[in-house]
Amino acid sequence: MPIATISAKLVYFAHVPRCGGTSVENYLRGRFGPLALLDRQFIADPLLRTWCRSSPQHMEAAVLDRLIPPAFFAATFALVRHPADRLASVFRFQRDIERTIDPATGFTTWLDGLPKRLAEDPFHLDNHLRPMTDLVPANAVIFRLENGMEPVLTWIDELAGDTRGARKMPTANSHADRLAAQETEPLPAPELTDDALDIIARLYATDFERFGYDPEKAELSPAAANPPA
Repeated sequence: MPIATISAKLVYFAHVPRCGGTSVENYLRGRFGPLALLDRQFIADPLLRTWCRSSPQHMEAAVLDRLIPPAFFAATFALVRHPADRLASVFRFQRDIERTIDPATGFTTWLDGLPKRLAEDPFHLDNHLRPMTDLVPANAVIFRLENGMEPVLTWIDELAGDTRGARKMPTANSHADRLAAQETEPLPAPELTDDALDIIARLYATDFERFGYDPEKAELSPAAANPPA
């Protein structure tokens, strides 16, 4: 959950995995300088894992509240996306890039195993499977990935009091770019079966309720074919 300094104000970005967070972090760092609570080497660093169960950028909101008073920040914001799109993005990234999922495993089969896996380890995959609402503070300004990055840029400009930064936020850590770097052909896109949607609706009911997504109108968006970080 990176912290940026924007016009002498501390701004907290709740990084929900697979919702464009790496793109936002790169933009904030390029425009405003170094970010706090950001460690992209967390997985490879056993020392850091002796005192925290997830990377700082994927911190739960409840943990943040215990460590830092909400009034400490001038503003807090987050990017979210339809839970079905997000889970499809996590699945593809883990199957095709991280290779933690057997290529023969179907999306619905993988989803069916999530309740047991998360019961055993809620921090599985560095909180990539946490409900979004667990990561987003109650007072956060919410942006939807489906609406693009322009509303986020406009909001950041208002905080900064200027428009000096880049007018576009380049996609970072995308599925397509990572596959190209590995010289790997893409595997089939996840299939959103009725069973898959039912599982997602049950597991992520709090996300549908809080962020206003409709579980019955889920279909993989174009972004799911090339999901950002």
